[in-house]
Amino acid sequence: MELSRQEAASALRDIEAAQKRSETLQGYTRSSPHLVLWGVLWVVGYGLTDLCPQYGRAIWLVITAIGLAGGFAATRRDRNGASWRYAAVALTLAGFFVAIFAVMSPVNGRQVAAVVPLAVAAAYILVGIRRGPRFVVTGIAVAALTLAGFFLLKQHFFLWMAGVGGAALILAGLWLKRV
Repeated sequence: MELSRQEAASALRDIEAAQKRSETLQGYTRSSPHLVLWGVLWVVGYGLTDLCPQYGRAIWLVITAIGLAGGFAATRRDRNGASWRYAAVALTLAGFFVAIFAVMSPVNGRQVAAVVPLAVAAAYILVGIRRGPRFVVTGIAVAALTLAGFFLLKQHFFLWMAGVGGAALILAGLWLKRV
């Protein structure tokens, strides 16, 4: 039995679609531990910042160092050589935040605590445009929750970000893991 040109073309399209779907799901699986890790760190970091605002800068330096080390360790286990990409993204984001804060000079810690997750949310959306809709949904959720807390819960913004922002990342990480 011979395949017609049309059947062969259809089979090739099906194979290509399956390959793209597989790549998307693999990307979700690889990203899952990072979202869970950062979600837990957001719970701890924002929670401690609410309790001890005078130590906010030190708290976030430690939280960020732990997150970067944990993320780097997670990428080293990944067999596709993503470690250098993770380091490049981390350096790019660090440079971006240093530049933004130098230019914009946030007035208070609450503004800093909102700018960072909004930039992260934008990054998730941009990644999602290329890598899959679950990243887009995650980015929109993080941005919406951050803005809601910033404007509606001024007194309890850090607790909001600890509970809701951290939980959003953890849940997104678990959702990405489900394939």
